[in-house]
Amino acid sequence: MYKLTPEEEIRLLQGIQAIYAIPFIHDITDFIWEALFSYTKSIPIVDPLTTSRKKLLYDVVDESSKIGWSIKAIQKSLNLPTTFELVIQRADIFKKSTVLGFEQLDINSHPQRLGEALLQHWYSKVVSDAITQNVLDKRVCILLKSPNRTKYAYFEKKFTIYEAKDLAWYWTDITKTGLQGSRKADNFVVFRWYPNQKQLFERFYLPQDTFTFELKPLRLAPDEAVRLFLRLPGS
Repeated sequence: MYKLTPEEEIRLLQGIQAIYAIPFIHDITDFIWEALFSYTKSIPIVDPLTTSRKKLLYDVVDESSKIGWSIKAIQKSLNLPTTFELVIQRADIFKKSTVLGFEQLDINSHPQRLGEALLQHWYSKVVSDAITQNVLDKRVCILLKSPNRTKYAYFEKKFTIYEAKDLAWYWTDITKTGLQGSRKADNFVVFRWYPNQKQLFERFYLPQDTFTFELKPLRLAPDEAVRLFLRLPGS
């Protein structure tokens, strides 16, 4: 895992406090997290008001270092160590089986073949978008927030590229509603896929030494916020 520098830690904490001070923002999600992350890393923020956004994997790219991050912000009770998972892709491998280089796949195909197709579907996105966005160092970064938004964890790591031989795939039960891929080395479940929704999830482990911090959001009154940002005189 990667650690923030002391300066970056301060920028992250202060950025969160500034965001929650604005009474018109209810949470740190989507572009708000992208902008905060860019501020934390001292990377220019790509403003969606002036720049069209493309559906590419790497939400933030540092053009100088060629590091690209796929970033998410999720709600999670933070009692370390812990695990968490999130949707990484809609993967319709039945429809795209021949495009992915496989014979026709369906619910009765061997789980290992389905897993190999899922890896091909996901990693083709990871690699092709890296080429498009000129990313050489591919990373994932997650901001985890407690339900009451007073405790946070910061998680950053390289994209792990598994080979087919690294994972064992199996159905969770006889109904075949969920497919799991676990690392053969330690039996840790890395991926889950649900054929009905076509959603592929990745599962992560958050170790005890993960950077965590606590803060109490302080909100400005709406009138006070408007006066501050528009530089209006007080009443």
